[in-house]
Amino acid sequence: MFAHFAIIVSLFFVTVSVVGQTGTVAIDEWADVVDHTPFDSLWHSSVVRGKLLTSGWQSPAYNRYRAAIAHAQPSAYLPRARSAFWVNAYLACMYETMHLRRGYRSTVWDSIWHKRDTFVVASQRMTLEEIMSKAIEISGTVGIMACLPTGSSRGAPLPSHAASAKTIHRLMRDQLRRICRSEKYLLYDPAGNILQLSTFFSPLLTAMSKEARSVPEWLLPYVTDGVAAQMALYATTMSVVVQDVIETWRKARPP
Repeated sequence: MFAHFAIIVSLFFVTVSVVGQTGTVAIDEWADVVDHTPFDSLWHSSVVRGKLLTSGWQSPAYNRYRAAIAHAQPSAYLPRARSAFWVNAYLACMYETMHLRRGYRSTVWDSIWHKRDTFVVASQRMTLEEIMSKAIEISGTVGIMACLPTGSSRGAPLPSHAASAKTIHRLMRDQLRRICRSEKYLLYDPAGNILQLSTFFSPLLTAMSKEARSVPEWLLPYVTDGVAAQMALYATTMSVVVQDVIETWRKARPP
């Protein structure tokens, strides 16, 4: 009887081991799809005063990481790990795009900027636009766009670190706060009850309204406490204006 029990237990652990290897289940909540540490170090050292230096492209660390994400099986992992994987895959591929297209002075006019180059990620050939869509799908929120810069000054700012299963939610929160607390992207005018948003938000508005009762309510957790208190009173009647330049009045400095 004991021998039969031992055989059943052994088969159970063998099955769990095989399932983990074939990519159907990942038990560890914090297990990453690939080791992101080398890329995080490379990315962090490449972001200098808000600009991206791409001299590390084709370095041994970069090439090893690109090979890892090319052959990875993210579907075997839990949502946090998958979200981090697709965010980092986007950053790594954009790193290459920014290097190859470094002669460009503007990405705003180039309508195929995110479709021009393709990359092998998770055994699929994908464009930056497709990787971005995958990140949104897996994360379940358009808020992940805050972690996906486009290289344009009108897009999201460059995150200072890459993501991991442990840090992906904190990274997204910090990036959204960084955006929503900057007058470059958002300004609330309490006198007119008008919320001015930059064009970064333009393609996100419909999804934001679906994720919350309104665009202002979606933004409330990320603005400063003072602005949130003002917005919360009139969120349902607030006018939302999207434009390239947010106009503000400045007091003259004393001579």
